[in-house]
This record gives sequence, structure tokens and C-alpha cells, in this order.
Amino acid sequence: MKKLERRLGLNSVVAISVSSMLGSGIFVLPGLAFAQTGPSVWLAYMLSAICVLPAAISKSELATAMPTSGGTYVYLERTFGPLVGTVAGLGLWLSLLLKSAFALVGFGAYLSVLADVPIIPISVGFTVLITFLNIIGVGKVSSILTVIVSIAIIGLLLLSGAGSFMMDFGHFSNEFPMGMDGLLSATGLVFVSYAGVTKVAAIAEEIKDPERNLPRGILISLGIVSFLYCFVTFVLAGTLPIEVLSGNVKTIHTLAIKVGGPFIGSAMAILGVVTMTSMANAGLLAASRFPFAMGRDNLLPSSIGKLSKRFLTPVISIVISGLVIGICLTTLEVAKIAKLASAFMLIIYMCENIAVIVLREMRVQWYKPTYKAIFYPGLQIFGIIATLGLLFEMGFIVIVGLSTISIPGILIFLLYSRKRTSRKGVIGIRGKRSDLVEEPLSLHPHCLETVRFTNDANAVVSLFGKERSPEMLVEMGIALTDGGNLEVAHLTEAPEQTDLNDMDEEPASLKSLRRRVKAMAVERGAQITFDPVVSHDIMKTVYEISLRLHCRWLVKEWGGRSRGTITVHNPMGWLKDHLNCKLAVFRDVGIRYIRRVCVILNEDANDRLVVNTADHLAKVYDATEICIMRFIDESASEEDLQKVESYLNEMSKETTVKTTILSLKGKEEIATVLAISAEYDLLVTGYPKHHWTDIFFGSKADKIMADAACSVMAVQDSREINPS
Repeated sequence: MKKLERRLGLNSVVAISVSSMLGSGIFVLPGLAFAQTGPSVWLAYMLSAICVLPAAISKSELATAMPTSGGTYVYLERTFGPLVGTVAGLGLWLSLLLKSAFALVGFGAYLSVLADVPIIPISVGFTVLITFLNIIGVGKVSSILTVIVSIAIIGLLLLSGAGSFMMDFGHFSNEFPMGMDGLLSATGLVFVSYAGVTKVAAIAEEIKDPERNLPRGILISLGIVSFLYCFVTFVLAGTLPIEVLSGNVKTIHTLAIKVGGPFIGSAMAILGVVTMTSMANAGLLAASRFPFAMGRDNLLPSSIGKLSKRFLTPVISIVISGLVIGICLTTLEVAKIAKLASAFMLIIYMCENIAVIVLREMRVQWYKPTYKAIFYPGLQIFGIIATLGLLFEMGFIVIVGLSTISIPGILIFLLYSRKRTSRKGVIGIRGKRSDLVEEPLSLHPHCLETVRFTNDANAVVSLFGKERSPEMLVEMGIALTDGGNLEVAHLTEAPEQTDLNDMDEEPASLKSLRRRVKAMAVERGAQITFDPVVSHDIMKTVYEISLRLHCRWLVKEWGGRSRGTITVHNPMGWLKDHLNCKLAVFRDVGIRYIRRVCVILNEDANDRLVVNTADHLAKVYDATEICIMRFIDESASEEDLQKVESYLNEMSKETTVKTTILSLKGKEEIATVLAISAEYDLLVTGYPKHHWTDIFFGSKADKIMADAACSVMAVQDSREINPS
């Protein structure tokens, strides 16, 4: 498959990003925002920049993990699945094209200063021009944009700098004539001025060194435009009286006449026309990459996802995008519909913040951003809340915008895309998988994407790539096989869009691990099979392995909380409670000689399994003692204590190794168990049924594993907990 050529450096990234914002946002919107909030218009621009910052930083992280054409469509499709991806891709495509059309109509106010010409035909003519420029190559487009952006920034700074000497600070004596409601309303209005800050991520496949240049370009351009917006509008508010500014759609021209007379006014009018044309150009450039990426993913006809052999650009997608702009210009009231597009883009920004949280907290193996968002997750949570506030301020238009722009995407997915894709997205793979457990014996050869398993195994050790000590986990697997076969499956997760044939090469670290596992097999006289497995769907693969090998045990390492995350890691999620075998979750603290074993019982269906497992491990490791314990509150009655001791005595009959019992009295169970764990080498307990709160706070077993002084194994048989 032909790929887009990486031609764009940092300067080009900044130019495209700035030109996507610098247009109607500064040449048209200030007067409309002034009518809502008065002289505090500059503050509305500042608040909008603060609200868009989390999405810009989140998108910078997402872009370095997935530097490919399609931008937000790719991030949301891989995170939430093809339905959300289709809606987001087509919605963003339409939104950006409507913004481009709005910019081409918006320059009419400035064009009217220069000549009395028909606006719509001229706008259509400019659409044909920018469509042609995009077809012949993004490198040529970026060069033109760089020149235009540089002239626009210099011109606006010079004009505002000169105007600052004419400011009357008395204009700010009543800075909030419409109160805070007016300020918030204006903030929601001017937010659309920053909507282009992350458009450049849609052309990530054409950027040199995207891991560095994308986040730097996005943040630099946001800083430049934020300063420019705030400075220019502050000067406008201090230079021109309220009756001149309010509702004025050519405020820059008005300021230019006051500062330098008619000649400077005409020059700034020309600059406004050129700048808004470049904004439309950048919008078409970014928008055309959404259908292109969707065509490559079979969510749209594949012809849209092909490059021109001559120009190496997605010509079909560009032409269709140009036609849509032309249709909008000639048939729709673009200014009103563009507001609907703004509401949709706000929702997309919120989804980008959510996507970062989802991908980080689910520890997706292939998600390896080279740039990580600062102040995680507080920044993303702030962005979500701020966006919801702006959406609430916009009112009913949000519902109209969301439904109007989402409906085409939903219909296309249901009628076309759904039949051509089986992808689920990260949320679908990690969520409830009734598709796995409803027909557990219906196995298909293609499910285990790269390996054919032939021999049964008593136990399967699943390695996910970041284990503290894979050898110790394998050793525990050997102990649980009771002399039978052990399967060691090293699982590598690949994005659903990746061809697994491209991942045939085995990394050096995996070769080293294979060598060490084989050495263990020889040394221990164990029957061990080592298989590296590459899969799009890790949960499905684990489930299929456990069924196909008819294993009694599945062994994995406890994940815990990784640095930079807020939830407890469980790579199998919901599936943990629906396996058709026993599960052993192990945390190794480095202890290699196990002589004293303690057992913590919960008086539930797992207790017998816990005791039997502890007894088996004690025999394997030649332990001298097992102590079976149950926590009881220090305020418990004598009768309750006797019941606990009777239960412990009953359970101790299950063991063959020397066993003692102990009622753990205390105020708080976790603290009491942790205090006694230092006296033992291995602690065995039950893993309770998964509850949604566990992902944030951890289960009792998670908390014991996190801080116990000895190694810990938590075991569970979901068939006992969830009998069919």
C-alpha cells in the first residue's frame, strides 16, 4: 500500500495549525463576541484558550502514539470502536468543511471594502483554487501557508502595537456590562476560533519526526494564536467605543482605518481576505484526510483511501471535500450551520480527553506515546468539565448539532461499514465479552492469530510483557501443573488495523526469555512449551487458549497501579470472573525459599480452593508450616470467635502439611493482615468477584498484594462463584 510522503517539518506544522485558526476567529468574531460581553472580550478568548488546552495536550499525546493520517478519527476509532470512529470521522469532516465554507463567506465583509463583487461566485472560485492546490501536494500548500501566516501575524501585531498607543482605558470601567453570563456566552462563541489547533494531527502521516514535531507544533501554534487573539481584542476594546465594536463583522478594518487611515484599512482588508482563504485551505487539507483514512479502514469505499500515483495525494477525498464546500456555499446558510458544527467539535474535544484516560488506564500494549500529557489525569478531567460547561452554555444547539452531524455517520455505519469490519476498539475488547462466554465451545482457527496449539496443558502462564520476574511466574506455573504440561504464552497486543504478518520478527528480549524458559524446563525436568502470541484481541486469545488446552489453571502476574495511572491494572478485566478454569494471580517480592505459608480465608465459595492450593504449594516447596487465618473484629463476641475457630478447624482438615489456625483480631482487616505478612514467605488468599469499584480502589486481595511483606497468590474459580 502506498503511503503519504513525510515532507512537513516543524515550521510547516505550526503554519498549518495557525492558519487553521487565524481567520474568521480574529477578523469576524470579535465584534459578535463584544456584543455579548463588552470590553471583556479579550478575557473570553483567554478562557477559551484555557478550555481548549487540555484537548490540545491530549491530542499531542494521542498523535505521537498513532502518527497516521486521520487524526481524531483514528484515535477515537481505535479507542471506542468503528461506530464511534465512523460518526467522529464523518462528523469532523463535515464540521471542518463547514468551517472552511464559513471562512470563505466570512471574507465577504472584507472583500466588500475593496470591490463590489458577488460573494458566492467568488467564494466558489476560491474553493476550486484551494482544491487544486491540495491535489498537487501538501508541500506546496504548506509553503504558501507559511508565507501567509507570517504576513498575517506580523500585520496584526504591527496594527495592534500601533493601536495600543491610542487606547482609552476608560473603556474598561464597565468591563462586564452583561455580567458573567455574557462572558461565558462569549467564551462559548469564540471557542470555535481555536477549533483548528489540532487539525494538523489529521495529516500526521505527512510530518517528519511526528513524535517531536506534532506536539511541539500544536502547543507552539496554540500559544501564538492565544496571545495574538487576546492582545488584538484587548487593543480593540481599548481603542474603539462599544457602539462601534458591538456586532461589527470587520473590526480589524475599522481599527486599521483609525490607526492608519484608508490605505492601511484597505491593506488589512486584503490581509483578511487572504488569511481567511488560507484558513479554508488548511481546513480542506485536514478534512480530506478523514475520508482517506476511513477508506483505508474499509469504513468507506476503498477507492477513497487510495493515493494518486502522480501527486501522491488522496485526490478522490480532496475532490469530494471541495465539492461539499461548493455545495454548502451555494445552497446553505453557512454561518448558522457552522455553529452546529462547533457544538459537534466541542464534543469531539471532550472525547479526546476521555480517550487518553481510557488508553492509559487499560494499559494497551501498543499505546506507546513518545509525548505524555502533563498533569494527568487532572488536566483531562478539567477539560471534560470545562467542555461540558461550554456545551451547557450553548443550550439546545448542542443537541441539534450533535444529531444533525452524527446521523450521516450512523447511517453509513449501519448500511455499509458494519458489514465490512469486525473491529471492536479498545473499549469493546476490554469490556463485557458475552460473545466469548455464550458459546464457549465454538472455537475458530483464526482466533489465535499466529499460533496453533496442539497439546493440552495442566496450567497456562500468561505473560503480558512487563512482569517483574517472568521466571518466578513460570516457576509457580510449574508448581501448579502437578507434574503435567505447562504452556507459557507470551501475549503481544497489536492495533486492530495492523496486519499481523508485519509483526513476524521476534524481538531480542523475547528470544532471551524463550532461552531462559527452556533452561528452566531442563533444570526442573518440566514439560514446558513456550509460544509467543500476537493478537488483536488479548482477552479473546487468553480465553481461547484456556479452552483449547483444557487447562486447570491460568496464572498471571498482579498488575497493580502503574506509575502515571489511577486504576488497578487487570489485563483480563471482566473475563476474570468468566473463565472456565481456575485463576491464580501472583505478586513476587523476591522471596525464593518458601518455608512458612499463611492462608487468609473469607468464608466464601473460594476458601476450599485457597486451602488446597496453599497445601499443594507447601508440599512442592517443602514448607514446614501452614497457618490458616480469618480476620475478626476486636469487638466481636465470644460466640462469634468460637464460630470462626470452628470454621478454621474444619478447613485445616483439608491440609496434609503441619497446620495451625489463628483468629486475627483487629480494628481493620487489611492493616491486620499486612502486619502479620512479614512473618511468612507466601500468603495465599481468595480473589473476590470483580466489582466496578475495584478498578479505582482495588479489591481486598489487591490491597494485600500491593503492600504485603511476602509474596502473595490470590486464587479464584469463577465456576464456583458463578455456577451455571
